[in-house]
Order: sequence, then structure tokens, then C-alpha cells
Amino acid sequence: MEDIELKIRPLVDALNKTGLVRTFSSCEGHFSPDEQTLVDRNHAEVRFVPCDDVAVNEVENLLTYVLTRFKARHGLIPIKVTAYKLYTPIDDEIIEETFVLELRPFNRFDSPDRKRADIDWAIEQVVAWVEAHATIITK
Repeated sequence: MEDIELKIRPLVDALNKTGLVRTFSSCEGHFSPDEQTLVDRNHAEVRFVPCDDVAVNEVENLLTYVLTRFKARHGLIPIKVTAYKLYTPIDDEIIEETFVLELRPFNRFDSPDRKRADIDWAIEQVVAWVEAHATIITK
């Protein structure tokens, strides 16, 4: 777990603590020109799969809870929070299914410092909603 970047770590920890998902990849977002690569790094994300014996609809319920509350409270500005299921072909017969929770600056022309601050703020907000959902389902 030492490889988890510090700014995304609270979200990774909150997701894992739900007992619903197991994270395996994350990125805190990299916004300055010297941090760019061929791969788009202008967003933060966490990738995960359901824990053993957890139904996909339980993970979808978590994501629905978080996304709808974030949007209702904050809209799309300054950060767009989305989630999706990524289908990756492994071979001729196997398709890997991964959930992705993504936080992306709404305005790609904002300064790198503004994007970093907005992403950091959004991570805190999403962590709060993940933790709130965990509280609700354990009652």
C-alpha cells in the first residue's frame, strides 16, 4: 500500500473500508505540464472490483449514493465526478470488469494549481459520502 499517492489515499481507504470493494489502482491526478505523458493524467481515479460475495448491485448502490449526493450538492463545477464499468478483453474468451470512480476538473483550461486544489477538495467530499453510505448500510 506504500505505492498509493498521498492525495488519493483517503478515498482508497474509505472505499476499502466499506467492505464492498477491493481497490487495485489509483491516481491522485497530475496537472502540471511536466507531469504529462501520452496517457491522460488530468484527473484522479480509483479502480476497484467487488469483494468476494458482494453483488454488483451493492457496488452500484454505493456509487449511485455518492454520485447523486455529490451532484445535488455541488453540480458539475468545479469537478465532474463520474463512475463507470470498464470492460477489458484479457484473451479471446475472458473480459475483465472493473469499476472506475473518476474525478475530473470541469474546466481543462484552469491552472494546474487550481485543478489540484479542486481535486483535493472533491476527494474530501467524495470520502465523506462514501463514509456516510457505509454508516447507512451498517444500521
